[in-house]
Formats: sequence, C-alpha cells, structure tokens
Amino acid sequence: MLSIRGAITIEENTREDIEKNSIELMKRIIEKNNLELCKIKALIFSCTKDITKAYPGAFIRKKFQLNKVSIMHFNEMEVESSLNMCIRVTVISDEEERDVHFVYLKNAEILRLDIKDS
Repeated sequence: MLSIRGAITIEENTREDIEKNSIELMKRIIEKNNLELCKIKALIFSCTKDITKAYPGAFIRKKFQLNKVSIMHFNEMEVESSLNMCIRVTVISDEEERDVHFVYLKNAEILRLDIKDS
C-alpha cells in the first residue's frame, strides 16, 4: 500500500482554476510515482477555507475515470500565517511498497522545503 502526499496553490477561487490545478497536481503525482490508475483506492483532499467554488476530486474523478475510487474533501485546519488558496491531497494506492515522491507545486512548495524538484 502506498500513501502519497501532494499540494498545489490556485490563483483564483474559480471552478476553472480549481480544475486546472487539481488535474496538474494529480498528473504530476501519477507520473512521478508511476502509479497505475486501477490501483488507486482513495483520494483525501483538504482545501483552505478560501476555496469554495468546486470540489477538486470531482474533476479528478472525471478526468482520470476514477468512478470506483473513494474521494473525500475536508477543510484544512486554520493556523495563523498559513498558506492560502491551497489544495492538498493524499493518494492511497494498492501497489507494492516502494519509495514515493511527494509533489508540492507553486506556492505549496513552502510546505515541504525538504523536498526538492517537485
């Protein structure tokens, strides 16, 4: 079983920006980790409170045809001086244990400065 983290920020709270950036994040996670779509079992999203126009998982389900995957959305915990306009995801995949590559894009890179070349 694999658990892979990722995050990305959006510019505007619009359906289009949420869709574009959610798909970009998921594509990068899939590519960097050589994931098989049929083995993805769950996606857990959290979004900052300023993202209100759409669910990121709805776009992912449609784009990648993940109709049998459990997808949940939660509000990110509010912490002083935390990053705004941020979508985070945990991908759970039923694949053989191996090293994984977390993906942090755009302003979300500051969340994991220990990870280079997201």
